[in-house]
Amino acid sequence: MVVLLAALVIGAGYLGPHPAPPPTPSATTILADRPTPAPSASSASSVSPATGTDPLAGLTQVTLLPGQISQTWLPGEISSRSMAVLGATLYFIVDGDRIESTAVGGDGSWQTVAQAPACQGINQLAASGRELGYVVTGCGGAAQVSWSVWLLDLNRRSPRHVAQGVRTASSIDIAEFPIHLAMTDSAYAFNRPSLSTAAGLGETVEVHAIDGRLLWTSHTQKPVADVMLGGSTLAILTDVSPQAAGVVDLYTSNAAHPDPAPVDQPASSASLSPDGLHLTWDVAFRGQFPGAVAASDVAVETVDSGFKKPLTTLTDPVAPAPLRPAISSTDGGLLVTWFATAPDGAVYPAVRYEAGGNGAFLPSLQEPIWMSVQNNTLFWVAESADGWSKAAFAVDLASLGLY
Repeated sequence: MVVLLAALVIGAGYLGPHPAPPPTPSATTILADRPTPAPSASSASSVSPATGTDPLAGLTQVTLLPGQISQTWLPGEISSRSMAVLGATLYFIVDGDRIESTAVGGDGSWQTVAQAPACQGINQLAASGRELGYVVTGCGGAAQVSWSVWLLDLNRRSPRHVAQGVRTASSIDIAEFPIHLAMTDSAYAFNRPSLSTAAGLGETVEVHAIDGRLLWTSHTQKPVADVMLGGSTLAILTDVSPQAAGVVDLYTSNAAHPDPAPVDQPASSASLSPDGLHLTWDVAFRGQFPGAVAASDVAVETVDSGFKKPLTTLTDPVAPAPLRPAISSTDGGLLVTWFATAPDGAVYPAVRYEAGGNGAFLPSLQEPIWMSVQNNTLFWVAESADGWSKAAFAVDLASLGLY
């Protein structure tokens, strides 16, 4: 009955446009640069060295020229860092129960795509091709949380209920994500947690074709921390132990070899390229002395060969480690993106091509909370220091002259 009610409400979808919000008084400047010398009149490049930016030494600051960046204000009530982008359309969750969309660089209005029923919430988004996937949670008690997975055909505007389950509330480390969802143009994957409250119990990850056919399942020995899907490759992060907060194990599998194969133990996160050919993760420091500082590197692996390559994200040996590195294929080659954190707490979108060239960071409203690369465009969402004003940005990577 709950699923039927969800279908009735969510199936309404596209409930109408909303006008663009006026900027809040606290957000008079949408972009925040770190101080840099003024470029010379003879300079034809859009990139200038960040000479006065010692906290981010080793990175080049991108000086954006007029017309290089698209930006759109977002509602302050965005309730999740889970977002998705298709084309130039950004999808995001508002008030915990509604999916909205807006065209980045458009008129700033947004449109309701789906609405959860009363006492239910929408917790995670994934998108690829013409499909938008999302996770709905029910009004469970203190002991259990019900969840369901929905796919919405954005052309037909019709939602399909494809999976459901129940998990113990006590086993949810991040209540925002009771399960994890990933999508490609032809498949989707999600983890199905056990109902048992036994500590450290493993989970099943299911991979389905878009039409619902089960392609393969992979079974983990530990709780799942994230699920990634690219091409014909599934990547899984699992928690190491409750005592090792933030440390995870990385595995891959595919239809021919469904048992998870170990890759490495990242410091906190990993990413799989959309074509499934490359992985990247932040390298955990395994130093011998307390307080020792490692260079801030990520690792890039070619999935088929298992060849690993270290990629320097910051050359300053005392720079903070990269946050949430991700890898994408672009016309300029493999691109790694991450959030670079300065000692003063400022956070900036940063990029570096795997084949070489300068690593760079971009000016941003403080602070960035989400980032993605689609084709050759870098998208990110950032919020103001007070957390109320939020904006989406897009920039053509080819225009930055980084390769």
